[in-house]
Amino acid sequence: MHLSRRALFGSAAAILFAACGAPPPTQAPKPVEPAKAAEAAKPAAPADAAKPIAKAAPTPAPTPTLPPVFTPVPQAPGTTKLLMRVHWAGSSFNEFQKIINDYNATQGTKDKIYINLERFVAGQAGPIATFIADFQAGTQEDIYHLGQNNLADLAARNFFSAPTMEVQNYIKQNFLDPAVRTGTWEGKIMGYPTENQPHMLFGNTKMFQAAGLDANKDMPKKWDDIRRVAKATTKVEGGTKTQAGFIVHYQNGERITVQRLMFQFVNGAPLVDLSKTPPVWDVKSDGARAWTELMANMYADNSLSADLGPDTITWPQRKGNLISHDAFAVWFRLVTAGQPGILEEQFTAPLYSADGTKTGNMARNYHFLVSSKSKEKDLSWLHLKWMNEGPEFRMQNFQTHVFGFVASVKNYELPKFFPAQMKTAFQESISGPNQTIMPVAKGMNEVFNIFRDNHDALVLGKVTAAEYTAKVDEELKRAMSQAYG
Repeated sequence: MHLSRRALFGSAAAILFAACGAPPPTQAPKPVEPAKAAEAAKPAAPADAAKPIAKAAPTPAPTPTLPPVFTPVPQAPGTTKLLMRVHWAGSSFNEFQKIINDYNATQGTKDKIYINLERFVAGQAGPIATFIADFQAGTQEDIYHLGQNNLADLAARNFFSAPTMEVQNYIKQNFLDPAVRTGTWEGKIMGYPTENQPHMLFGNTKMFQAAGLDANKDMPKKWDDIRRVAKATTKVEGGTKTQAGFIVHYQNGERITVQRLMFQFVNGAPLVDLSKTPPVWDVKSDGARAWTELMANMYADNSLSADLGPDTITWPQRKGNLISHDAFAVWFRLVTAGQPGILEEQFTAPLYSADGTKTGNMARNYHFLVSSKSKEKDLSWLHLKWMNEGPEFRMQNFQTHVFGFVASVKNYELPKFFPAQMKTAFQESISGPNQTIMPVAKGMNEVFNIFRDNHDALVLGKVTAAEYTAKVDEELKRAMSQAYG
C-alpha cells in the first residue's frame, strides 16, 4: 500500500503562492548568531564597522485570500489522464486551468489525452522531500513544472525522462541559450524552459528628484555610486528611518543568492565553479568581498531597508529607492501590490561591475519535465509540444501576458505593461553577450538557507563583513560535502 503525500507530511503543508511571488519552501530555518556588541558608527565607517540603527516597526505582509478554484472540464471518454502539478495558486492557477480546459475540450480529445491539473503542495520537510516521497510512493506527477533549484537533486535520482533529440533540438533552436542551459543535465536538455528571470537594477525617479538627483544621469554604475545614491535618498525623521536608499532582499535566501550571484558575475568573480565536484563557492576573493563590504558599508551609512521590512513591503509602499530584482517582481511587486503610479516612477538599468565597466545578465527558470516513472511519456511530451512550441507558444504567451515574465523563447515580445524605458533596458541587457545562469547544482535549498541567515545578520549589523565571509565559506563547504557525498 502506497503512502500518500498527506500521510507522509500531514495537513500543515503550505501552498506555494503566486508564481515566484513568495519564497520557495526550504529546509527548516537555522538560527542566526546572536547580535554582537558594536561600537557607535562614525561617518565613512570602514566595511567591518557595525552600529545600532533606529528602527521603524516593520509592516507585516498581508495574508493573501485565494479565489475559488476554477472548475476543470470533465474528462472525455477514451482519453488517458495525465497528472500535472504547478506551484501557482489563486488567480494565476485559475488562468492556467483555462488553458488546460481549452486543451482538454479540443486538442486533447484528438490526442486522447486529459490533463489533470493540481497545485504542488510542499510538505513541512520542504519540496525536495515532498518530491521524493511522491516518487517513492508512485504518486508523482507525469508532468513536472520544476524550478531549476531542485533539478540537480532530483535528476541525480533519475527522476526524469529526457525528450527525444527532435524535441531537444527544437528547444535549442527556439529558446534562449541561457534558459536552455538552466535545464540541461549531463549534456541532455531535459525539458521546455519557462519563467525566465533576468535581473535588473531599479530606482525611483521621484526619490532621485527629491534628493536633487536625476535618474537618467545619476543611476549608479560603479558600486561607490550605489552607496552614494543610497545614502542621498535615505530619509530619517525624528530619529527614525522612514525611507531606505537601498532595498535589501531580507528573509529570502533565493533572492539573496541571485543578487550576489549577479553582482559577483559582472564583477569578474563568479559565485560558484560548477566545473569541480563538489562545486566550489566563492565569497573570499577580492571581487566577492567587494559586494559583502558594500552591504556592510551601506549598513554603516544607515541606508539599508532591512529594519523597515522585506522588499514585498518596502518597494511597493515607497519605503525605499534602489533595488536589484528579477523580472517577475515588476508585476508582483509594482503592478499588483504597488501604490498607484509606482510603476511609472521606475528607472531600470543593468547591473555593473564595481568599477562600472562591465555588465551582463542571467537566466533563472522553471522547466516542464516528464517523470521517468510515467507510464505515458510519449503522451506527456505530445501535450507539452502543444503547450510550448510555436507558432502559438501558448505557455510563453501565458507567462508574458498573465505573469508579465520576460520570455524564454527567442525574439518574443516583452510584457505590454512595461514602460518604454524599462523595455529598452531589459532588451539591451538580455541580448548582450555576457550572460550567466542560476547554477544547476545539488544542495541549492541549503545554499539559500546559508546565504539568507548570514546576509540577514550582515544587513542588520549583527556580524561584520569579515565574520560573514568566514562563516559563509565554512558553511558552503560543509553543505556541498553533504550534497555530493
